[in-house]
Parts: sequence; structure tokens; C-alpha cells
Amino acid sequence: MAKQQGIIKLSGTLGGLNFYYRKGKPVVRVAGGGFDGKKIKNSPKMVRVRENATEFGNCSKAKKALRIALNPFLGVHKDPTLHGRMMKLLQEIKTHDGISVRGQRKVGIGMQTAAGKKLLRGFVFSPKYSLEQLLGAPGCFDADTFAYTVDDFSTNRVRFSVGTTHMEVLYGVLRFDFETLTHTIALCPPLLIAQDSVDMPLHFTVDALPGGEGMLIGVGCVRFLQEVNGKMVGIGDFGLGVLGIPA
Repeated sequence: MAKQQGIIKLSGTLGGLNFYYRKGKPVVRVAGGGFDGKKIKNSPKMVRVRENATEFGNCSKAKKALRIALNPFLGVHKDPTLHGRMMKLLQEIKTHDGISVRGQRKVGIGMQTAAGKKLLRGFVFSPKYSLEQLLGAPGCFDADTFAYTVDDFSTNRVRFSVGTTHMEVLYGVLRFDFETLTHTIALCPPLLIAQDSVDMPLHFTVDALPGGEGMLIGVGCVRFLQEVNGKMVGIGDFGLGVLGIPA
């Protein structure tokens, strides 16, 4: 058994290693048997283990930064499965890095490929319902202006949760640098829609794209609210999705 060192502490089984906590402290051991720290660090037989651990740690850092960048959309929404699902996503995106050697593959290089962008665009952040399912109609993302439009919107097709009186739609453009893990964001004002609203097209566009370096990503979320004593209280279903990534 050896102690884990470094900022990122892992949990679970990866590449023949068990990462876990013992008496409140992070430790690691070979699955099915013990070993010493020098062996895993220096043994030629442990090369693959070291490669896997390095890439797993890098994905974990990227996951944490991306999760923080999405805070304006996720808010107080709780999903105990999100961490593991995002880790699986980023590890899969990393495999599309065809430039770096094994052990040094990066999420950022994987995201530069069409396959990496497709994986992030198709990721289901809210597994119960997607954002477009809750809206009741598909939308259109403009890769040139980063506007998002739902032409055929009707509250009659919206999945209003039981007891809710309104829905809130939030759209924004996130600039995320997968290399430095920094981000900036530009948000549209939240759109509040009453359940008895008339049919209308929805159009979202930010005043200016967020500055800095990194990839631009259109993101949106839907949450449902109940009006209680003149105040809006969030209850019921929630949907979050990546709506567009320019090629």
C-alpha cells in the first residue's frame, strides 16, 4: 500500500490499481495484491499503470474545471452520477488525440477533432430529459453568430413538471480553454415563460462573444419554477445541453 501524492486524489480502479481512502487518507495499491511506491514509480512492468494514472489525472482536472465553468447553468442542481459520466466522456474524448504518445494524450487535442466535438455535443448532462425534449421542439444553432433559435415553440408541447407554473430558459456562450483550463462566459438574460403563454419563436443571442483563448461552445438549460407568494421557486425537471460547437 502506498500513499497518494499530489493535488488530485483518485478513487476507484484504474489500470490495475485500486485508488481508495483508508482512515480518511488517500492510498493506492495494485488490484489483488500489495506493492511498494518505488515499484510503481520505477518498474518497467508498471509503465502502462503510470500512463493510465497520468491520463486519468489530467482528465480529472479538466472535468473539475469544466464543471465549474458550467455553474451558471447547473446552479443548485444535484446529480450524483454527473462526475462519473463526465469523467467517462473526457476519457473517451482523450482517445481521439492521435498526436500524443500514450500516457500524454490530452482532452484538448481530442476536442480539436470532429469526433471529440461530436462526443461533447451529444453528451447528456441531464439524463432524464434533454434540453430539447423539455422545450418540446428542436432548435437551430448558428455557428457564425452563435445565436440559438427555436422557431416552432409552443407551451402545449412543453413537459411542465407537476405543480410548476413557469419555465426558465438560460442560454450562453462559454469559451473554454482545454489546455489552460480557464474559461469566460457570456449569458443572455434568463427567459421566463408562463405555462399559459401564447406560441412564439424563441431567439437567443449574446451581446458579445466572451474574450480570451479557447473553444467557443453554445450552452443552454431549462428549469421549471413554481410561483409562491410572488416568488419563483425551482422544482421539477431540469435539462442542460451543449447546443453548438463550430467545426
